[in-house]
Amino acid sequence: MPINLEQFAQQFDPECIQVCKVYDWTTHVVQLAQDITFTFPAGSLDGVTVSQVSCSVTLLECGEDAPRRDIECTVGNQIVTLQAVTLSKTIQVVLEVTGTNATGAQVTVVSNPALITTSEEVILCAPEGTTVCCNAVQNTFNTCRVGAFTQSGNSITANISIRICQSIVVTFEVILEVAARFCQPRPEI
Repeated sequence: MPINLEQFAQQFDPECIQVCKVYDWTTHVVQLAQDITFTFPAGSLDGVTVSQVSCSVTLLECGEDAPRRDIECTVGNQIVTLQAVTLSKTIQVVLEVTGTNATGAQVTVVSNPALITTSEEVILCAPEGTTVCCNAVQNTFNTCRVGAFTQSGNSITANISIRICQSIVVTFEVILEVAARFCQPRPEI
């Protein structure tokens, strides 16, 4: 049965809605390797012979920390103006130590969180007035690995390699006129 478009269109009225327009959306990987000294609760490592060390990582904060800078880029065959955006990130790393204590029992001890800050520049379509948001993408690509480590009392210094995949989105609030009708709740069951 053919659809009568004129009759269909009469079911709707022009409505204004406020939505978030996406100007740009990309993914970006942060990779770091550095020595970090982790502290542990007082006495928690006393008499522990460490056999295994692992780490976990969380992106706590990501935001702009410098003014945007316009740059010209060639996209396809066109020259376009994009923005160089500096993003500052705060990353939390926690070390988990497994070993045996003086009585021979296996114990697991978790460090106090260590914070890393880093900045990087990304190229985005982010004109003035837009908002840049970045979040860690939760997947198996995000890793934290421990290399060489040394223990000294209630602290361990370890070489940590981190990889975090981020989703970076540039948005702007807009008001659109759309053909729509107000929704009605379904009948009660």
